[in-house]
Amino acid sequence: MKTEILLGKSVLLTGATGGIGQAVALPLAHAGALLTLSGRSNAKLEALATHLEQETGRRPKTVVADLGRAPHVEKLVTEAASDSGLDIVVNAAGVGLIKALENITPEEMTLTLAANLYGAMLLSQATVKVMVPQKSGHILHVVGILGKAPMAQASVYCASKYGLTGFLQALRAEVSRRHNIKVTGLYLGGVDTPFYDNPAIEMKVQRDKMLSATDAAEAILYALTQPAHLVLGELTLQPESHQL
Repeated sequence: MKTEILLGKSVLLTGATGGIGQAVALPLAHAGALLTLSGRSNAKLEALATHLEQETGRRPKTVVADLGRAPHVEKLVTEAASDSGLDIVVNAAGVGLIKALENITPEEMTLTLAANLYGAMLLSQATVKVMVPQKSGHILHVVGILGKAPMAQASVYCASKYGLTGFLQALRAEVSRRHNIKVTGLYLGGVDTPFYDNPAIEMKVQRDKMLSATDAAEAILYALTQPAHLVLGELTLQPESHQL
């Protein structure tokens, strides 16, 4: 894995305080990326930024943002690109919802679609506006395996993730060849993170047999460090015991 490719690259990491986001933040910082971290909790962002500064000697930018709100996203991307443009966006933000359809409230539906689909589309749109004039860039979304494989008790969550899969496929066709912007969808299955601590996840799982957050971080780094002439459109990684 040629992480030197990331040296000096301007990288925006959303969902930075989640399990996967935190796991990939330090390797990105160690690789020399110029990080902007985003999430919805200022306290958690500042704690993560302090940790990265202690480990690397460089303090990343932090921007509190709700990806479901367009003004937040515009401000976030503008801030991330303000110093040296924007080379890479890694979107690890999202919410979980695994429960029977009849038990899901309208508010839960709205939140899930806003966080997992609408917010991802807003982020991609704002990013493309910056990357098109550059004629370069890489957009990576952590979609999750339920954007490819349906599962009982996950109808609304799957809808949000299948929608994101379709969006990324169309976006790739729109910007990859014409504007030299890579678009990657990462399909991870069963990652042991605080995702499963959410009361909206009504499913028993064997977390010790899942992928680790470190596995997820390494997959992200692999996707980001491919040679310039290669386009890794999709990457699927599942634990042997949790294949869908």
